[in-house]
Amino acid sequence: MNKIIIDKNEVIELKDNAFSIDINTSVVTFNINGRVLINEFSIKAKDEVNIIINMSNNSELLYNRCFNLNNMNTNITINQDCNSSVEFNYSIIAKDKGNLVFRSNVLGNNNKTNIKVRAITKDKGLLVLKCVTDNKEKTSDNELLESLKLLMLNEEESIIIPDLLVASNEVEVNHAATISGIGEDELFYLTSKGLSREAAKELISTGFIMNNLNVSKKDVKEIEGIINE
Repeated sequence: MNKIIIDKNEVIELKDNAFSIDINTSVVTFNINGRVLINEFSIKAKDEVNIIINMSNNSELLYNRCFNLNNMNTNITINQDCNSSVEFNYSIIAKDKGNLVFRSNVLGNNNKTNIKVRAITKDKGLLVLKCVTDNKEKTSDNELLESLKLLMLNEEESIIIPDLLVASNEVEVNHAATISGIGEDELFYLTSKGLSREAAKELISTGFIMNNLNVSKKDVKEIEGIINE
């Protein structure tokens, strides 16, 4: 897998390959051609970035992003014209105040957009999560999915704002948004198998984060280290 460290605002062309990236700047634009995999896993004190993804026609993107962080103010924009597919899997452990905005602009026909966010809030963490999928008029054969879930391990107040803006009748759209804590039934089952209450919470949290990511087995250990930091 190719490693890219991004230290300045720039436009990056990615084509037919797998990339591990590290973003250390405020704005980055990715132009996607062909079939592209992006993995971005990190522990950070702060994430303040605008990511713009431009999909060329007949292109596919799988983007796995997993962060354990304190503060965040992150904006992600996805632009699709025709015959493109995006699966964006974002897993977050939030320990302080955070804002995350997704915007997906579907401009043409025969596109697939799948945005999945799984966030855990702990300590002083809270998250305001907004996801806007905008399917333009006079388009057809698009499939749009927003799946946004927050698991709260504290008493702070988080917010999810899911928006589907659909100006065409020929589109398939779905969205799901939930905010919940760990259920007592789940804890009871795991503690009945010999786990302590804290170990049970850790197991559930790890599964919640890991199951959102479409990664290879060799990436699992790195992600578990980020989760358990």
